[in-house]
Amino acid sequence: MIWMTKNGTAMKKNALLFAAFAAILTCSCNVDEPVDVTPEEEGEITVLTAGFSGADETKTVRQADGKVFWSPKDAISIIRVGNSANKKFVSKNTEPAATAEFSGTMPSGSGNFWAVYPYNADNNIQSSYYVTTLPDTQEAVAGSFADNLFISAAFVKKDTKSLTFHHQCGGVKFSVTEPGVKKVLLVPADESVYLAGLIGLYAASAGSTPYIRATGSADYMSNKIELSAPEGETLKVGEAYHFVTMPANLKGGFSLLFEKEDGDIAVRTVTKDVNIQAGHFATLMDADAGIEYGDFFEYSPTEITVDPMGGVFSLTIRSTVGYHIENTADWIKEVGASGDPRLGVTVSFSAEQNLGEERTGVLIVCDDKNCYPVTVTQGDGSNLKKIAHHSLGMRFTATWCGYCPIMSETFKLAKSNLGDKFEYICLYATDGNYGFSDINTLGSQYQIGGYPTGIVDGRVEVENYSSDYAAQLIANAVEETETLYPAVTSVGLESSLSGQNLNVKVDVLGLSPETYKLTVILMENGIIGYQADYNNGAHDDFQHDRVARKTLTSSISGESFTINEVGGTKSFNYSYTVPSDYNKDNLMILAYVQRAYGERPAIQSGSYGDWYVDNCRVAAVGTTAPIEAE
Repeated sequence: MIWMTKNGTAMKKNALLFAAFAAILTCSCNVDEPVDVTPEEEGEITVLTAGFSGADETKTVRQADGKVFWSPKDAISIIRVGNSANKKFVSKNTEPAATAEFSGTMPSGSGNFWAVYPYNADNNIQSSYYVTTLPDTQEAVAGSFADNLFISAAFVKKDTKSLTFHHQCGGVKFSVTEPGVKKVLLVPADESVYLAGLIGLYAASAGSTPYIRATGSADYMSNKIELSAPEGETLKVGEAYHFVTMPANLKGGFSLLFEKEDGDIAVRTVTKDVNIQAGHFATLMDADAGIEYGDFFEYSPTEITVDPMGGVFSLTIRSTVGYHIENTADWIKEVGASGDPRLGVTVSFSAEQNLGEERTGVLIVCDDKNCYPVTVTQGDGSNLKKIAHHSLGMRFTATWCGYCPIMSETFKLAKSNLGDKFEYICLYATDGNYGFSDINTLGSQYQIGGYPTGIVDGRVEVENYSSDYAAQLIANAVEETETLYPAVTSVGLESSLSGQNLNVKVDVLGLSPETYKLTVILMENGIIGYQADYNNGAHDDFQHDRVARKTLTSSISGESFTINEVGGTKSFNYSYTVPSDYNKDNLMILAYVQRAYGERPAIQSGSYGDWYVDNCRVAAVGTTAPIEAE
């Protein structure tokens, strides 16, 4: 999958999408005279002296008083900006110390440099940030934390010999009251919170305090950490142990899952918000006190009510034993499950729209011994109407983008395959031909990092794969919308053009009384002009279709309106003076309605906000497309 920058440089789409955290705690250092070491391939022999950690080899250790010392033979990475060489500096101290000498050869060059604990041969610099890894499987060490965990860093000017390291991680400190505990799992209540994985270290300038920015890609991150006793051992009762994590705001708290050697499980849940800052540990001593170890099975709720419009509902199951769910209703479909069953797995279901009287279905939840009924009741929908649904694709593109013709073919193929179920619009960058003035607002909302990028129904990102594959991704997103978010609105369009004066009427039917948002855009088909194309050579006669020209509503984000009753309608009128260079015979109107997720899960590719596209409609200027509801 390829995306384009404005200067035409092709880049792999960056997996490091970051959300910043503040870092605190510093330790000052002093400089000693160089000592004799075997030089590496270039650079002078140098000694850097730093402050904090200690105890066993190759790790920094937390002392009983909470201070962090250097260990004998600890190693740090030195990487200079502008030079990819990762140099290993090793401490010369023979006992734990707050200050330690680090000896090695500096990488060549004249740039500022990073000093990062622990040393890792895979550490590197990407553009302006330093990349390293915090593991999600950690070894338990009584009273401290394990080797090479507590990441610390300094970013300094090129000739600096006196370093100030800054702790980048924090965590959770706990102890156990029961003997025989082999491992403990830390899991945030909010599954979107990352605790470990591939991280970037940033600094505003040389000498400033570095801070962590975590990747936003699940492929490189972990939202849980497992802490295990060394082979053949168990956690010592009463001793303090530490999960080392990235700084994180644990909204809704977290759970600790304790597992003994014999397989018995116990869970402690903290429900209040916990903010883990760099250099600090949230403390939960005697964490397993008062909770039972063993097998368990529980589920909730036992009765469920579903809106006649249909949509998503879920069951929560906590179990250390096997379980399965039997479905007796053909209008209910299981759509997925997430979470660890021992801590609580959420099983999601979708109910179809009910156009008849109230109905009841039964889900049967079974453990390894017994089965239990869960009654699902869907309200009377005999006064509802069946609505035709049209998904909306947004194609973010540019005429200078040499890879954009691939996604152009993708959207055309998706439209050919899906027919009226799929409509789309092409949004052109303002620094090329046919620039759309509101593209930056939408680009910010949908986190567009490069062209081309597609968005389906305001929920799902589609990247620039081969057209056949990407068109199937669009079809999958359309099916997901129809299954999980059945349309509750229908749009009717009527327009006329007298000279250059365009008048548009939009009618919206709503089956659910609530607040929506409406966006109306003028599009143009059949524009012949330039398009870069790296596969087939640039075109001067490329046909640009469904080009966004003008937002007719007051905001591209949508105008809010409220439907107060089931089946209520709202009408809207817009006018616009069409520029003379537009081809009046090729103009089209797009209108789309956004609905809030509300209490339903927001299934989306990124943090796009609280709204998704419920339905849309496209019609040529001068034609009428009535509301579609039976």
